[in-house]
Amino acid sequence: MEKILEVNHLNKHYPVKKGLILQKEIGQVRAVNEVSFDLFRGETLGIIGESGCGKSTLIRMLIGLEKPTSGQIRFLGQPIENGMSASLRKQMQMVFQDPYSSLDPRMSVQRILEEPLRIHCKMSKQQKEQVILPLLGQVGLPREALKKYPHEFSGGQRQRIGIARALVLEPTLLLCDEPVSALDVSIQAQILNLFRDLQRQHELTLLFVSHDMSVIRYISDRVMVMYLGQIMEIATKKELFERPLHPYTQALMRAVPVPDPERRDQCAVLEGEIPSPIHAPKGCPFSTRCPYASEICRQQRPQMHRTGEGHLTACHRYSGEVEG
Repeated sequence: MEKILEVNHLNKHYPVKKGLILQKEIGQVRAVNEVSFDLFRGETLGIIGESGCGKSTLIRMLIGLEKPTSGQIRFLGQPIENGMSASLRKQMQMVFQDPYSSLDPRMSVQRILEEPLRIHCKMSKQQKEQVILPLLGQVGLPREALKKYPHEFSGGQRQRIGIARALVLEPTLLLCDEPVSALDVSIQAQILNLFRDLQRQHELTLLFVSHDMSVIRYISDRVMVMYLGQIMEIATKKELFERPLHPYTQALMRAVPVPDPERRDQCAVLEGEIPSPIHAPKGCPFSTRCPYASEICRQQRPQMHRTGEGHLTACHRYSGEVEG
């Protein structure tokens, strides 16, 4: 498979300062810490993890909304960590989490959809309409929507507008930052089905961020699990859900509600202290909450170990250094 995105040792650290005048630095928040992965053409890579694990920061660095502290990003073979060319920018677009704040309330839908074309392409008004009208139909909105403004639509309809805007330039890669989390459950299913249909029609590659395990299971081909800015596990969807290996992934699975009143073991809550993002553990970030943690886990950060075909796990238990 063709590799379209390569991320190597990517970091994003935010300084924490104290004092109104002197602003003395007292530490750093490691929002993204030594993250490396590849993305292949046509696939959907789901990123799952608790709030604050670095999912959104990661894709904001990929699109250029945040500048990496260090590391390398290559998109379609070209380095982009220091910015993208205009031609490359067209190939990567983003669908944001909140459909209420991601659309300019002063712009009509027509102007919202025409704006990327105005910036990147020299087109007449008729040519622009030839591009946006088919897209409007593909996302399930009538032509009459063009003259309306964002406040006249529901949350699901606004997200459809946001998706259409992202597809106007015919991108190769679509970054989706929790695009259904602000929507009702029934609307979530419609939007997820829309993403799958559009992926087939436009031959898209998706990087899909969510904190909802059921959403990730439905939409993804491969899944990447993050915790405290680091990758814990990467595997195909089938492999991850049938054989989760990292203790954190297993805990996420146990936390998913089961529609069975006889099951008393469901929704198990993780125990242990949640580490401060300023003073993260020296070794494995999950060591303060892991039931299998040993001394090496607390002192030495585990590297990614291959535990199967396409299955990588950052855990000392699979490196041969820890028994059990």
